[in-house]
Amino acid sequence: MRNRLTVFLCMLILASNALGQQLSVFNTVMQPGSTSCLSIANKQSYTENAAAEIKSTIDLVLVLTKDAVSPKLEWYNLSGKDGKVPEKLIGTSAKINALSFDREQFDKCKTAEDLKRMTGHITPASFSHFAVVSHTKNEINYHCFLVETINGKRALLWISKGTNDDYKIEVKQQP
Repeated sequence: MRNRLTVFLCMLILASNALGQQLSVFNTVMQPGSTSCLSIANKQSYTENAAAEIKSTIDLVLVLTKDAVSPKLEWYNLSGKDGKVPEKLIGTSAKINALSFDREQFDKCKTAEDLKRMTGHITPASFSHFAVVSHTKNEINYHCFLVETINGKRALLWISKGTNDDYKIEVKQQP
C-alpha cells in the first residue's frame, strides 16, 4: 500500500510539472505623465512621485515624447540613458524588447514553459533600455513586449488603448 501511495505521489508531481507553472497575471491602467511607472514585482502602476519613493521596485516608465514630426509613446527603463526618465526615478535597469506577437499568441502564453518556448530564442543582446509603442498619440503600433526584470525573470506585456489618454497594460510574469 505504501509503495502505491509513493508511486501515485510521484506521478502527481510529474504531472503537475508537465503542466507547468502558471504565469502570474495582472492588469493595470497607465497614463503618461500621471500613473506612468510600472512595477512588475508589485503588480501595479504608480505616479512618478510615488515611484520615486520605491524606485528599486519600478521596472519601466511609459513616456510620451515629442519630436519634429509627431508625439511618440515609448517604454523606458530607469537607467537614464536617454534623459527621458525624470532624475528622481533613475535607478533600476530592466530590459525590454518589442515582440511581433498577435493577441492570440499573447493569450496562448499561460505557463512558464510556454513563455520559455515562445521567447527562449531571444537573447540578452536583443533587449534594450527602451521600446517604441506608438509613432503617434492615437494609434498603437506595437502591442506586445518582453521584459527581463533586474532579477532575471521575464514578463510579457500587452498594451492597448484605454479611455481618454490612458492605456490598459496586461502583464504575464514568471512565478
